[in-house]
Amino acid sequence: MDMFEGYVGIRLWDGQLVDDVIFSQLLSLLIAFAIIFRSNFQHFVKMLKDVVYLKERQNLFDETIGKSGSFFRNFMTFQALFLCSIALFAIARARGMVNHLEEKEVLFAILIIFSVLFLFYQFKQLSYYLLGFVFSPPDKYKFWKKNYNAIMGSWGMLLYIPVVWLMFVGSKTLAPVILFCIFYFLCRFVIIYKTIRIFHKNNVGFLYISLYLCTQEILPLIFLYEGMIFLYNFIETSTLWH
Repeated sequence: MDMFEGYVGIRLWDGQLVDDVIFSQLLSLLIAFAIIFRSNFQHFVKMLKDVVYLKERQNLFDETIGKSGSFFRNFMTFQALFLCSIALFAIARARGMVNHLEEKEVLFAILIIFSVLFLFYQFKQLSYYLLGFVFSPPDKYKFWKKNYNAIMGSWGMLLYIPVVWLMFVGSKTLAPVILFCIFYFLCRFVIIYKTIRIFHKNNVGFLYISLYLCTQEILPLIFLYEGMIFLYNFIETSTLWH
């Protein structure tokens, strides 16, 4: 008499494992955002006002809010960069650029993308500081920087829409990709608009704006594009992914 040996297990689809890893990261970030939003609601309201209005007395991160404002600003920046990393990974995966990855490799890939974006962000911050130090009065640059932080934080919140969409639509990525691009260009447009409004009355404002557009809105995108192409080629040729 043959003994029943049970059922043969069926391995989960690789794509499901990847979705689970990304979903856990996204859920953790969303929970952290909910907690920080609850305890920093006043900073959140000021951030939205800074995006909409252009008045120097309505700043987001003034000296009165102390360390809590700095923490809120840093988290909102981290959230924007991390969601952007997940979105780029999801788009690359949907286009077949990265396939058959295990859980650790998914985390590593997202970490690499985040590191590239973070270094790109820090490079731009250094460029902003140098331009502001040379061509702008300190108070003007400080006011512009606070508006910039508010716009970046708001952009990060909007990124939840295309990222969650990419998580649940599978291969139909055209609509969330278009939405992702719209949010990005809208963010850059608002930054450029506020830069012009803040510096156009300055004696060297025209020179500052011209240098800003060239060094901050054109050349960095070219460098980022080339960096992403290099990163893709590195992932494709690395034995880690095979």
